[in-house]
Amino acid sequence: MSESIWTIPLFPLETVLFPYTALPLHIFEPRYREMVMYCLEHDSPFGVVLIREGSEVGDPNAEPHEVGTLARIGRLRRQSDGRIHLLALGEERFQIVRLIRGEAPYLKAHVRLWRDFEPFSWEEEQRHANEVAAQFREFLRLALDASGLRVDEIELPSSPTALSFAIAGTLQLELPLRQYLLELQDTMERLRLLQQILEHLTAAFASEIQPFNPDHWREYVNRN
Repeated sequence: MSESIWTIPLFPLETVLFPYTALPLHIFEPRYREMVMYCLEHDSPFGVVLIREGSEVGDPNAEPHEVGTLARIGRLRRQSDGRIHLLALGEERFQIVRLIRGEAPYLKAHVRLWRDFEPFSWEEEQRHANEVAAQFREFLRLALDASGLRVDEIELPSSPTALSFAIAGTLQLELPLRQYLLELQDTMERLRLLQQILEHLTAAFASEIQPFNPDHWREYVNRN
């Protein structure tokens, strides 16, 4: 991986994996079980890419988006029938240079890394990241309160880029928006968009969702 362009297996999915996040996967197709074995034997990552056209099951001609995320195999458990449960750990992003079909049962590609540009001001980016982190903690507090849950400490990445991906990967956003956030090469812009999303979600929680009060549980029961 020291070269600027190298070859990896691709796993086209109907989801977006962000760096610094994890994705549980259930592998049952023989071609992807073979891909997992290849990655284990060669200590290779595979690329998780959102499908642009086609389906993720049994479609050899599925067309992926150009930018995806390198994934390392974390925990892995094999079933007696050959199925595999694993945890994919998101690393860096990549851009597809050329798709390779027919060389293996699964899709492969020549790829290169896809990284954010350096900020105009490291201090300004860090300041904004701290604001977004505080917003995200407030959003989580409201969301957990609505479920009657509490958490004392929420640890988040200190790096603005890592923080932006961790938040984007946690929020339940529509796939086109998730892919757009993944493809952005400007950490500050990603943080600005996440700030707007968090403002909207936090306002919705504050106005529409009342925290669960265990002392007034009868109020939550439908008597009809």
